[in-house]
Formats: sequence, C-alpha cells, structure tokens
Amino acid sequence: MTRQSQNRYPLLVYREMTRAWLWPSLLLIPGGVLLWWAVPQIPQLDARFAPAGLVLSVAGTLLLFYVLLSRRAHVSCAKNKFVIHTPLYPVAFSYGRITMIRPTEFNTIYPPQEEKSSRRRMYAHLWAKTALVIDVRGFPLPLGWLKLWFHPYLLHPKEQALVLLVEDWMALSLQLETRSSEWRERRRRRPQEL
Repeated sequence: MTRQSQNRYPLLVYREMTRAWLWPSLLLIPGGVLLWWAVPQIPQLDARFAPAGLVLSVAGTLLLFYVLLSRRAHVSCAKNKFVIHTPLYPVAFSYGRITMIRPTEFNTIYPPQEEKSSRRRMYAHLWAKTALVIDVRGFPLPLGWLKLWFHPYLLHPKEQALVLLVEDWMALSLQLETRSSEWRERRRRRPQEL
C-alpha cells in the first residue's frame, strides 16, 4: 500500500450516490439530443419543445460531470490538518478543532425509517456500517456554506460534528488521533522554543 493511499479514505456516501446517478445522467444526454432532433420531424409536436431537449442534454452532461467528480471524494490527513475533498470544494479542518472522535452506527445518526424511500434504497448498503463522528469546536466556514458543498450526511443533524463514513474507519480514527496528538504536542512545545 502506498503512502498516498494510506492517507486517502473514500467517502462512501458519494460512492453510493455515484452508483445511483451514473446511468440516469448517461441516459439524459442522448435522450435530450433525440428529443431536440425529433420535435421538428414530427408535425404534431410543438416546436417550442425543441430547446427542452438541449436543456436535458446539458443537465445530463453537468450531472455526469458531478458524478465523475464524486468518485474522487475522500478524506485525507496532512501534518497540520485533515481535508474533506467533496466533488467541487475541499474543506480543511485544523486538528485543533477536534474535541472528540467516536465511532457510531450510521443508522443511529440517520435512522432509515425517517428518510425518504429513494434515499433508503440508494444508501441501503450503508445503514448498518460504522461512521466516524468527529466533534469539532467550530467549522472553518459558515454552516450554510458547508451545507451547500457537503453531502447532507457529512454533517451531524443534532450536534456540531462531522460524520465520516469510510470503509476503514479504524485506520482513519487512528490517523486522526495520532496527527491530532502530534499537532497539540508541537503547539505545546512552540512557546518553550521561543
């Protein structure tokens, strides 16, 4: 295992979302082109529907682009911070923000019976998995901004915490705790060195 792969933990909520949205996004593109082409050919159809085909194709292309970027969503640990790499916007958290790291079953944070049926089906493989809950002192960005860029399941609904659902949650927990301790030790020594 390479050093880079040891520091990258794919986010499972994005992986499941990618599986669910890949084919619909691929089908929207030719479906929109077909609609755009067919409207002028069929006299019974109103010509105003032709641009709708192009809109569908563009929406499918944008969705496909987002889905492909979602495959790369992960958590990485660096010397002074850990970074949540979402499809469009990475957010760095200092280790100093961490107050506690604890494993919790994902279905206790987000009970499946309270979710919409489409989400229950999409994330069916994840409900019984263990998530890493990271209680933080604060977020590096306003909560509204994070909600715009983060998947809804990355933020705890009732606490000021992150919910990281990764395959190897024990390795991520160990790495976060180790790096956090090292970071605090460096901060403690710095005033003595001055």
